[in-house]
Parts: sequence; C-alpha cells; structure tokens
Amino acid sequence: MSTLSLAELETSLGGLSLNVPLPQFDTANVLVNPLDIFRTYLADILCEIAECDHAVAYSSIQPSNNLSLGDVAVILPKLCPGGNANEIAFDLIKKFPPCPLFQLPFPDGVHLRIMFVDEMLPRLVLPFISDRKEAYGCNASLGLQDPSSPDSGRKKLVVEFSSPTITKEFEGKHLRSTIIGAFVSKMYHAMGWDVTNVNYLGDWGKPIALLGVGFGKFGSEEALEADPIGHLLEVNHKITELFAPEEAESKRVRDEKGDTAELESQGLYAERNAFFKKMEEKDEAAFAFSKRVRDLNIEYYTKLYARLGLTFDEYSGESQVGQETMNEVEQLLKDKDVCEEKDGSLLIDFKKHGMKAGAGIIRDRSGGSTYLLRELAAVLERSRKYQFDKMIFVVAADHNVHFTRVFKILDLMGMPELASKVQHVSFSDISKMKEKLGYGHQPNEIFDQCEAAMVESLKAEEEKAQLLGAGEDIAKAIGITALSAQELAAKRGTDHAFDIEGMTSFKSGTGPDLQYWYSRLRSLSEEHPETGALTDEDFEFLAEEDRANLLRILAQYPDVTNAAYKSLEPSNIIAYLVGVTDQLAACFQDEEAGAAVTPAKAALYDAARQVLKNAMNILGLKPVASAGHARADTPVQDE
Repeated sequence: MSTLSLAELETSLGGLSLNVPLPQFDTANVLVNPLDIFRTYLADILCEIAECDHAVAYSSIQPSNNLSLGDVAVILPKLCPGGNANEIAFDLIKKFPPCPLFQLPFPDGVHLRIMFVDEMLPRLVLPFISDRKEAYGCNASLGLQDPSSPDSGRKKLVVEFSSPTITKEFEGKHLRSTIIGAFVSKMYHAMGWDVTNVNYLGDWGKPIALLGVGFGKFGSEEALEADPIGHLLEVNHKITELFAPEEAESKRVRDEKGDTAELESQGLYAERNAFFKKMEEKDEAAFAFSKRVRDLNIEYYTKLYARLGLTFDEYSGESQVGQETMNEVEQLLKDKDVCEEKDGSLLIDFKKHGMKAGAGIIRDRSGGSTYLLRELAAVLERSRKYQFDKMIFVVAADHNVHFTRVFKILDLMGMPELASKVQHVSFSDISKMKEKLGYGHQPNEIFDQCEAAMVESLKAEEEKAQLLGAGEDIAKAIGITALSAQELAAKRGTDHAFDIEGMTSFKSGTGPDLQYWYSRLRSLSEEHPETGALTDEDFEFLAEEDRANLLRILAQYPDVTNAAYKSLEPSNIIAYLVGVTDQLAACFQDEEAGAAVTPAKAALYDAARQVLKNAMNILGLKPVASAGHARADTPVQDE
C-alpha cells in the first residue's frame, strides 16, 4: 500500500501552486492513480464552467488512445446533453481558467481534448511511482468486503484453470487456460482478493473407464514405471482406435433415430460401462486403477507447473466429488421438476426452460453420473468449503454451452445467488500447437522446445545475451517467458498461432524483448541509483517531448490494470508494455552515445523499470536479473 497520506499529497500539490484541499469525487482514487489527480482538478473546472453535476463532469472525462490527440478527452454530449458540440467546445475554451496542470483545450468533433502541462508530469508522476513501488497499478481496496473499511476482510475468489483430461494429450487449450488462469489469479491477488487456485482434473467418467479397459489389454507395468504419462497416452491411443468403429456405428444409429441400447450392451461399450460402474461402486481394483492414474498425473503436472512458477492450492477433479452431493443435486432437480426421465436417462430439456441448449443428461441409462452432474455438485461443494464471493472458470470456448447450462441449472435449483457468483472466462480453443508438436506429445516437450529455441535465439543476439546472461538456465527461464507472453498477447476470443521461432525472437512485445528491456533498466538503475531530490533543471530536462511522453504512458498504468481487472483481457497489458518499450527506445535513441546518466534520467528509467516489473509480475512473466548481478548459470528472478 502507499505510504503517502491524503494530507501529504495535498501538501505536495499545494507546493505546485494547485488549489487544496483536493476536490472530492466518489469514483476518484487519488492515492492509487496519478491520473485521478488530473481528472479531479479537470472535473472541478468543468463543473464550474459547464454548470453541471460533479458525477456528470467526472464521467465525461475519458483517457486518450493517442497522445498526439491529448492526454484526456471530454465527451461533450455526455457533459452537456442535447447541445451543439462545436458551440459547447468554444464556450468551454473561452471560459477555461488558467491551471498549472492543463494546456488550453482544443476542439475535435464531439470531444474537447486536453494536454497536460509537460513540466508537471515529472513533478507528479515520478514521486507517485517511487512512493507506491510494487503497489503501483494495484488497488487493494477492490478486494475488501467494504472498500471504505480496511478492517472489513478480503473477498474470496476461487479460480479453476488448466484442468487437463488425464486420459488425453495436454492440448493448446489447456496450455492457454493455464497461462490465462495464472494471470486472472495474480490480477485478483494484486487487487486485494484472497485467491485460491484449483486444478479440476478430468479424472473420472467413461474416458477413464475406457483407459482401464485398454490397460487390461495393452498395459505394461514395466512401461508404466519407466514413462507413466507416455505409456498411458499410448494405451489410450490404442484403445480409442479400437473403440472408434463402435462409436461410429452408435452415432450412425442415433442419427437415424434408432435405439443404441443393444449396440452399447456388447463389445467395448459394455466393457467400458461395466468398468465405470465398478469405479462408481468403489470396486477395489477399478477404483485403485483410477486413483493410480490420477496420482501419477498429479505428480507429473506438479513438476510441469513448477517450470511456469505456478502452484495450485488444490488438485480437485471429477473423482473427488462426493456421491452424497450428487444425490442432493439430483433430488433438488427432481423436487423442482427441472429434470425428467427419457429412454432410461435422467435429463433436463432446456427448451422447456427458455433456452436453446438442447438436453443435458444428468444420469445415463446405466445410472452413471455425468460430467454435468459432477460439475454441479463440485460448485455446490466449493461454495460450502470456501464460502467464496466469486468463482471463475478459465476454460476454452468449446465449453460455452456447458457453463451456460450449469449457471441456468443453479438458478433453476433455487440458488440464484450462487449462480450470480460464478463466471466463465472463455478463450478460443483453436491452437496450432498440435500441428507444430505432432500427435502424442507430452506437456514437457512444449517447454523443452521453447527453451531450446531460446538458447539458439540468444546465440544470434550476442549483445542482448551478454546483458541478459548467456547461461543456459537463464535462457530457459526466458524461454518460458516467451511461451507465456505469446499466449497472453492474443486476445482471448481470437485464434492464436503457436510460433516457437516468433515467440523466442526479440521482436517488440515478445517475452524476450520485455526481459531485455527490464534487464537494461535494472542494470542502469543499479549502476546509477537515485541521489535525492531533483532540481528545477532536472524537471525541465524531463519535460522534453520523448521523456514527457514516457511519463504520460507510465501514468496510464493504473488505468490499464483497472481495465484489465474488469475485462480479464491480458492482451491489453501486453499492448501497453509495447507502448512503454517503444517509447523507451525513442528516449534511448535521442541520447548521445556515452552521455552521462543524470539524476533525472536515473529517476525516469527507474520509474519505467518499476512499471515494467509490476506489469510483468501480474502477467506471470517473472523478470530475471541481468548478467551483471547474477551468476550467468543462475536465472535469478527479481522479487
């Protein structure tokens, strides 16, 4: 949290010839966001010259997406509804009083655009970032039960993500869920929430039963001991291939509106269903097999996630859902006439409840539980265990219908409050990862290839490798950053490429480029630490165009994180960091070769380093130390 009090801030502002005390606006948080200081003073001016309500004035001020078009824009139809925009703009410009913070506004269609006074930026922004340090860009009050009371306790969030199906490959959608889910967790934690990370494994149901049948036919204890995950994938591939003709025939019969009961009472269908029945009845051998497969996968995945610097508070899964809770959900659905029996199955016809989501099966004709029933029971169990204020599922868009059904059923069960607390954060499930890695790949191979490519990339970038540290361990750490940054850079709703060569390059916005800039700034900050208060001459130097524009961008960071907290769209933070590094490149380009690092430069670049570090940490891109401050064979991470 900030060490700066409101009284101290107002004393500082008074020293800059600004009127104090600060005008009060409910939505402004001047101790968290420096732009709120500017907005507060501007809204106060607008209230007076436009003769409007305080809330209207403040809400009419919007950030600018283009620094050449001003730092902020006033939306005139919002400020003065019903008037002529041109007439309103010129009237406001004529009445606009002198203020140390703002240049004279200029009209632009329905906007009144306003530039900040360059000389004021370093005087306000640099002390703000220096004061808040790691807390800059975070607003811990968002996680309080009562934002007006620091002692009210923190809100609780459960985030479910990654959630691989342990009978199948770790797909591109699981990787993306892992990386986006980690971002969601870190974002909420930064905003003050008490966060629990849950990995809900696909470790139950008929896919596991089919694997059990397959292991009886193709399994080898020796092979399982040597390569547990690889052998299980191999067995699953063989039994799935053997089962494919029966599945295809069942689909043909269903498509022709026939009865599949006879077909599914024989062959692998019957073997699979019988194995699953034994699992649900806790048959010793069948249940022991499913537990063994689960335990082997958890051991493997725990090590895998550690390579991402990620831990889970709980490895849950379909197998962990209590039978009693499933029975409770089933009974509730029956009591409220939500479900019905049809062809031996228990299902919900969503058309009867105003949805175009078809039918959802709760129990199949053999009486076995379904994924939908287990999901509903899991939500109920978690709400009781964690007493959460919100639960977020970070799952690919191919589950959109599933979660729409889950949330609707909770409402139909008479639990609208619980339904309102759960959210599905979806993303495109289309990835090129399988095309690049081939069929049957294991998750570790993804990381191995990225790390190996990063080693080669650094060999081709000798100057950057020297700064970052040419050791193989540092290269591997940056390779993981490269992978994560690529997954985060694409908007959640868009398809994304899996381009190992591109992700491990030093193009703007890649993980390696962000690590390079961070190491460069960190080395500079440590070689030239801040030496105390800046002089008027220093502030004049920082008011020059490129440096002032960098300060403008740094001042926007709390706005960026606040927007990302609401949208849970990490690509916007990556795009913001591209703006930071591009502006840093412009500042460095303007400097003469060998020019001394003055206190003003040191303060500016240390502020940029702090913002870069904070943003990378929220994204899960752990900054590594530069070679000058760490052994070349040790990927020291900056805490």
